[in-house]
Amino acid sequence: MKFMRGLYSLGCAVALLTAPDAPAADGEFEPLFNGRDFTGWRYSLQKAGDPWPDNWRVKDSAISLTGGMRPNLVTVREFGDFEVKFEWRTLVPKFNGGFYIRCKPDGGNNQIRVDRNTEGAFLAGNLTGAKASPALQRATGEWNAWRVLVKGTSVTLWCNDKLAWEATGLVPARGHIGLQAEGTPMEFRNFLVREIK
Repeated sequence: MKFMRGLYSLGCAVALLTAPDAPAADGEFEPLFNGRDFTGWRYSLQKAGDPWPDNWRVKDSAISLTGGMRPNLVTVREFGDFEVKFEWRTLVPKFNGGFYIRCKPDGGNNQIRVDRNTEGAFLAGNLTGAKASPALQRATGEWNAWRVLVKGTSVTLWCNDKLAWEATGLVPARGHIGLQAEGTPMEFRNFLVREIK
């Protein structure tokens, strides 16, 4: 009987892990990227019927940018207050990319830099307190874990479980989440997001 109960519990756990994408209850983390395709994402300024750009691909359950300057990748959904966790890595020693919060549909504004020299620096917007934190970054080819908390006009960034910075002054109140890389291959995976209401 204990064996059957254990088997039933295991079956329930597997069912939960493989269940189709569904909206999470308020405050629960949900996948922002399904690891299979770009459902829930689009590229900046995409129009109906436009072909998907060759430089954005799904590879080994990760979003893979093979190079090229444009377009940026943005979520279809908009977010107000939220927390997001994800991993990123670069495959070359010199790189330049970005993670956008509450960005415009074209993927612009409010970029947290992801690059070799200024990783974690805030590029656009009027945030006070954001600063570069390259010492928290892992070596080329290794995965870096980011956690970003966006609440009101405040933004907090953790890199590899260490606080990078806390900043204020974020506008607008809502926008998309976006990804960008400038000519260098980068990968992003394990996106989880929760909305804060």
